[in-house]
Amino acid sequence: MSRRSWLDSTTREQIVAVVDLKSGLAVHAVAGDRQAYQPISIGGQTAGDPFALVAHYRSLGIRSLYIADLDSILLGQPQISLLERLISAHSELDEILIDIGLPELDTVASLLELARKRRNVFVIAATECATSAASLRQFQGVLDFSQITLGMDYRQGVFLGGDDSEEHWLELAEQLGIERVVALDTATVGTSRGPSIAEICSRIRRQSPGVKLYSGGGIRDASDVKLLLDAGCDCCLVATALLKS
Repeated sequence: MSRRSWLDSTTREQIVAVVDLKSGLAVHAVAGDRQAYQPISIGGQTAGDPFALVAHYRSLGIRSLYIADLDSILLGQPQISLLERLISAHSELDEILIDIGLPELDTVASLLELARKRRNVFVIAATECATSAASLRQFQGVLDFSQITLGMDYRQGVFLGGDDSEEHWLELAEQLGIERVVALDTATVGTSRGPSIAEICSRIRRQSPGVKLYSGGGIRDASDVKLLLDAGCDCCLVATALLKS
């Protein structure tokens, strides 16, 4: 099945296209083994060109992006200049979710300033990079919590949230006024085996009925999108299925 045959107008509106950045390049996920991610080639363009990848997504009619800065998540070294250029080049998009882990805020000060000026930009605070849910409080007075997205991270179904439970993270996020949650199991991303996180999404939806919920990992086609929507998701994160001809 080609990407265009399953990506109808209704499904397209529910897709958030994924860009994984590593050392300045757009790379392809391999079951969460981030050291093995390789540069993506799109239609003869220079391998790993993130702007070419976004242009490809836009040619499919996708209007929302999830950008994961792996240098920031893994090494605490955010690719600020590249992130800012990608954001500035696509001010027309509905949403741009930026996953930077949970770095020291002074290292991303200019990025946060840009986010404050662009209300379509949402910064993800990733549980996998935190020691506790209290880490969310560092954004108080720095960026409105309506622009913070809680990144709920899992590995083979196990929650990665430091010392705190899934429930506590969601409770604190609600108290702080966080309106968006991304739930991802890194073991499934890039595998094209279908999503394994539906049960987790249903659990999050029951606890946090008012949030906008995103998920993905392993999505192959519209039936996988429907599976996650039926589990309570509002939008699905997709990369591999959008690259296939």
